[in-house]
Amino acid sequence: MLVTAITTWEGTPAALEGVVAGSKAAAPVHESLGARNPRLMRSFAGGDMDRVEYMIDFDSFEACGAFTDAMMNSEWFENMMATVAAAYPDIKNCGTRFVYNAI
Repeated sequence: MLVTAITTWEGTPAALEGVVAGSKAAAPVHESLGARNPRLMRSFAGGDMDRVEYMIDFDSFEACGAFTDAMMNSEWFENMMATVAAAYPDIKNCGTRFVYNAI
């Protein structure tokens, strides 16, 4: 079953460029922890131009849970959270939602 984690970021145009760079750096870290297919989605027509969505996939709920446990206990996550806090209010983490393919 395909499970996808979607983290939404909101910010100024300059701050969103930082999210692009940070996402490029995060992708191999996330893959090393078990995520697949990292991508950062940006609107080019319609939608919220001040938001981006970082997405990663997992083959199962169990794989998603194992990834989340590993990430939350990593030094990388601690450093990323400090960087995000320092950039506020120019960039804001709007949360992560987890979805699965129902068909």
